[in-house]
Amino acid sequence: MNLGLWALVAVCFVLGGIPTAWIVRKLQPGAKDLRNEGSGNIGARNLWDVGSSKLAAVTVGVLDALKGVAAVLLAQWIHGAWFEATAWAGVAVVFGHNYSIFLGMKGGRGLATAVGVFVLVNPIVLITWGMSYLTGYYVIRRNIHIACMCAIIGSTGLVWSLPNSALVQTMLIHCWDVTELRLMVAGVGFAHFLRHIEPVRTALQDADADEEIN
Repeated sequence: MNLGLWALVAVCFVLGGIPTAWIVRKLQPGAKDLRNEGSGNIGARNLWDVGSSKLAAVTVGVLDALKGVAAVLLAQWIHGAWFEATAWAGVAVVFGHNYSIFLGMKGGRGLATAVGVFVLVNPIVLITWGMSYLTGYYVIRRNIHIACMCAIIGSTGLVWSLPNSALVQTMLIHCWDVTELRLMVAGVGFAHFLRHIEPVRTALQDADADEEIN
């Protein structure tokens, strides 16, 4: 990585770390700290659960997605058709959202930010994610965290399994080698995976407890 690419990664990481849900929650009546409410997750979903306005939560989701959009546009503006730069920017902004430097490395789970990234890069990633999520939710267990973990693993696997021609034809920006896209998806998926381990563990423990009671 050259110095310019490191600078881009740093900027995108900081951009991703802007805690929109935390800021909006602070502006709501009562001025509470989202880190100490609900799941403690600094994202639109937790704000939806504990906040006083559903519209505010939706707005935060849109703003988080726009962070992903901004990272891709910034990479394209600075480095043009060099897809590796876009890939690094996309991964960095999601990691930045999940581990915000403004909140002691606490953050969200990065789903909205990743949507913003891939809606400009290749929507087939979002399609495979959605298919895997629905499969996990309706076939395995009706729990959003388990469904998200299925989506993370499933979408990454599907993107790596799809033929090169399918990925090339669905790219919205130039990419010489779609292996770089696959690595980008794996990097973003890893960021999601790390933030979903604990809620999935909790969901499975709760399910086991329910089975013991029944």
